[in-house]
Amino acid sequence: MTNKTQAELNYLELLTNTAQLANEECSIGLVSLDVLSQSLIGIHPYAVVNTHKLDDKKQQEVLELAGEHGAPSEYYVSELTNALVSAAQKMKGKPLKVKLSGADSHTRSELLGSELENKEINPLIGLRGVSRFAEKKHRGSFELECEIIKRARNAEGMVNIELVIPFVRTLSESATIIDLLAEQGLCRGADGLKVHIMCELPGNALLADKFLQYFDGMVIDIDQLAQFTLGLDQSNASLSYLHDDQNEAVLSLVQQALKSAANTGKPCDVVTHFIHQAPKLQRWLLEHDVDTVICQ
Repeated sequence: MTNKTQAELNYLELLTNTAQLANEECSIGLVSLDVLSQSLIGIHPYAVVNTHKLDDKKQQEVLELAGEHGAPSEYYVSELTNALVSAAQKMKGKPLKVKLSGADSHTRSELLGSELENKEINPLIGLRGVSRFAEKKHRGSFELECEIIKRARNAEGMVNIELVIPFVRTLSESATIIDLLAEQGLCRGADGLKVHIMCELPGNALLADKFLQYFDGMVIDIDQLAQFTLGLDQSNASLSYLHDDQNEAVLSLVQQALKSAANTGKPCDVVTHFIHQAPKLQRWLLEHDVDTVICQ
């Protein structure tokens, strides 16, 4: 086993980590394509698609990384497909939820070739998620993500892979992403493909019953939901509100999303980085019948 392969396995174990809040068997796995590609590839997706637009030095760097794969796009797709297959196999038939790219442009700025992505004044609330998928400039990158999912599900037989769509701002965007996926051969429902919405915006929670009409389930990201509800930057160490597990506004939104999912009979998972630091949140979740939390 190569060092890289071992690193992938260690990383995937981290990504699919869960916290059991009750004596139930863990059955949740979540992988973020953003984090996975940054960890294993390190090349900005725009540079993968448009390597020729880089300066000569960076073109050479990308081609060297691609190595025997030849085309950077094949390297990108092949490596991430293999990583997803490894993660899906670890789930032993249980669902593996794969979150499509939703990172803001600032988070992607350290990647090789990031200069190909436009700088934004407010990247946190800029072009990301569905708005980015629908952008013509991004279409090539979106097609690569879809190819990764198709190869992992079809060629490798990992039909337990399900999709999670980040940063869905409106109901219109819900319809848009379902159409965009279908255009790439990822039709919701075909071969059992399930598509979930990542509930990370207050609007997602407030209108959860309507959003869920377009999706098969929901994943509530409490950290992101708190960030946008309280209007804070979670990377700013001086803002500690994100760790306030008693915030009534945030819990009210989580409760509304959970209730909407229950009313529609659709599954709803919860993810947070801070569950081990939030005993009161643990108790609150148990009181609302949430016994397992994804704790990436």
